[in-house]
Amino acid sequence: MNPFLPGVDEQAVFKDAIFFSVHKFIGGVQTPGVLVAKKALFKNTVPNGCGGGSVFFVSRDGHRYLQDTETREEGGTAAVVESVRAGLVMQLKETVGVPSIMLREDKIT
Repeated sequence: MNPFLPGVDEQAVFKDAIFFSVHKFIGGVQTPGVLVAKKALFKNTVPNGCGGGSVFFVSRDGHRYLQDTETREEGGTAAVVESVRAGLVMQLKETVGVPSIMLREDKIT
């Protein structure tokens, strides 16, 4: 998550989290956004939005959420097809290559 940039101090490029919109890429229609964040940021044991699949145990006296942060924060119906599509879009981007994409962008702008 921390890129190497020649001549730039390593401390200047550290990131706690990044987010990007896969739907902006070719073929990315109906894909979810991607959040990559350091685990240390997820100290809260209560999910941001409680949904199906985020609760481990429920009783009259209380409840307990799942321990796994990713599962706990992704409550509700999983976007399986959309997530697979996002992976294919990223694979296409890697196959085509950033230099080719930039060259094409320069030609059309």
